[in-house]
Amino acid sequence: MDVVIIVNIIVSLSIMLGGLCMKKYADNTEDHSIGFKTARAMANNDTWRFANSKCGNIWSIIGIAAFVLTIACLFMLPKLCFAVLILLFAAVMISAVWVEIQLKNIFDTDK
Repeated sequence: MDVVIIVNIIVSLSIMLGGLCMKKYADNTEDHSIGFKTARAMANNDTWRFANSKCGNIWSIIGIAAFVLTIACLFMLPKLCFAVLILLFAAVMISAVWVEIQLKNIFDTDK
């Protein structure tokens, strides 16, 4: 069970760091090495900024919440750590879909 706790901590901190990087580099339209990269997000500078600021905020919150839950599981219910890891991955996937839907609703001109 100790391995799952270590993986949870590493993954949650990585997600949090990724979210902070996306927020920080959302205005950097010349370099797309870090960010939310989908066809819709990379369509123009406005969609790039919107997608990265939204996804960066969500990922930062997800990372912090997962880190807190992991520490809580460490002391209270160690058997739930694997469930926290599964929820973390599900939340990241859902956030990507949610940002893509937001991009479609706000920036799609084919309505």
